[in-house]
Amino acid sequence: MPVDNPKVSVIVPVYKVEPYLRQCLDSIVNQTYQNLEIILVEDGSPDNCGAICDEYVARDERIQVIHKENGGVSSARNAGLAAATGEYIGWVDSDDWIEADMFEYLLKGADKFGADIAVCGRYEVCKGKKKLRGWGETMCLDRLEGLKLLLQNDLMQNFLWDKLWRQELFQGIAFPEGKTFEDIAVMYRLFERAEKVVCLPDAKYNYFQRSGSIVSDTTLENRLNHYWAAKGRYEDMKGRWPELEDLLLAQCAASAIGIWCGYYKNPRWVRNGARLRLEEIAKFCAAHVNRAGKCIGVGLAGKIALMLIPHVSWWSFALAWCVGRLYKKKHGRSL
Repeated sequence: MPVDNPKVSVIVPVYKVEPYLRQCLDSIVNQTYQNLEIILVEDGSPDNCGAICDEYVARDERIQVIHKENGGVSSARNAGLAAATGEYIGWVDSDDWIEADMFEYLLKGADKFGADIAVCGRYEVCKGKKKLRGWGETMCLDRLEGLKLLLQNDLMQNFLWDKLWRQELFQGIAFPEGKTFEDIAVMYRLFERAEKVVCLPDAKYNYFQRSGSIVSDTTLENRLNHYWAAKGRYEDMKGRWPELEDLLLAQCAASAIGIWCGYYKNPRWVRNGARLRLEEIAKFCAAHVNRAGKCIGVGLAGKIALMLIPHVSWWSFALAWCVGRLYKKKHGRSL
């Protein structure tokens, strides 16, 4: 354990997760590392989440709850950050749970390597099955290496919750309110500030992939939000990091693939309303398809779909839909 016993502020946005919330909170309260400030941000949840939060506050003096009107996950994250007083920041999504020694493990890693961000492996839990995602050995990365791994979007992804962050990284940073995929808009900025990132091999976070979550939402609007977050990151970073431009373009293209493959899952009026935005995406991707294709990590099916994105017509969406169905049948997840 670090000698100076730093305080970790653990922020938990809470909204419509009543069946999962107790498991989540129990896993935090029972951590082997006890110097925690646990901040629950109850974002106007219409179920009994608020009452459950109050119950835990009465039980443990380390817990505080912020009850607020519903403003979305970014608003909840910002409220939690404003209340945090710890030297480190940790995040747990309220439908997930963590292993008993997660914060002790991450703190030891950050302390040993002098890292600004410590990352652990994770279990992805879906339909009762657990899939391990992580590293075979400890890796200590400099700023460029950390950004490169983040932009590859494979083992390292744009999740706040499997990481421990020095509090200073968040100074002056706010999550964009009213939008989904707020992690993408903020994560790279935090990594740009980090001199060292340590990746630790043991899985300590349990990520529950449930229907109804933002990540599982395949609506056209949600997938467009994902694309614009990736595109905004590209525009912001390309001048500072020209060596990462192809990776940035690849993530824009990967988001566009998801749009094309899921196009026909949406009603006609939604598809028609998105026509101008789709034409803009197609034009951008057409100009960069070759560069993006070199770095995109979605296999043969994804590269076939990538060739369809410059075309905004019924046949390109239909072919992409077929490719997406075949991919999901083989891999169990959507492109």
